[in-house]
Amino acid sequence: MSENMKEIKKRATEEWLSSIPQLSAFAQNKLYRVVGCFIIGVELVKLPKLEEYRPHFVLYPLWKSGLKNCLDNPTILFEINNKKGLQFSIPYLKQSVNFNEVIECLKIQAPILLTENVSIKSLLELVDGRFNDILVKSNSAQQAKLFELKFYLALYSGNQLQIQNVLNQIQQASKNWNMQMFEMWYGKFDLWLQRLREKEGKREDFIKQIEANKQDKKIMLLKSSELTI
Repeated sequence: MSENMKEIKKRATEEWLSSIPQLSAFAQNKLYRVVGCFIIGVELVKLPKLEEYRPHFVLYPLWKSGLKNCLDNPTILFEINNKKGLQFSIPYLKQSVNFNEVIECLKIQAPILLTENVSIKSLLELVDGRFNDILVKSNSAQQAKLFELKFYLALYSGNQLQIQNVLNQIQQASKNWNMQMFEMWYGKFDLWLQRLREKEGKREDFIKQIEANKQDKKIMLLKSSELTI
């Protein structure tokens, strides 16, 4: 990459951080913040063979064993689309041309990125909204992944009623799941559900793991806030 292009990409990142001051640069194309037991943010995914990128919303868990495992795969990932519902392809050289539209669309599609205090309610709304995605509707394993996220959010907040509510939702939704597809990802349903139930009794270990991951040097450099009720 030419020195000039490096500089242009650096400026592009700076423009993003200036428009969404709640985020910090984890890497040049990865702009994150820590919220409770999650990392949320924007990834600027470069298009192959082009000096263009597409912004994606990402959410990663912080409860897995070690930061590498946490950042292995986002639990939620979706493209920020333009006002016509189409993909953005933003040239690094002309980012400022439609940058205002990009930020406007981001505010509508992932408002939690721009709020100082992220509430549990707003995060749940974002998660529930993903169940309407056509790729999630047709994929039992993707639905299970979202339910897992809701379960761990309830466990983190220590809300017993919410924990039970999510477990009930899983039991209800699983009646319509393609278990063959589910088992390819998670193994036997009963064992998966049992593991979730067991986590309820090990909340202390769960919280300790999150706190340990937050102590990672790179994570400590990110802006951080707690989830509000």
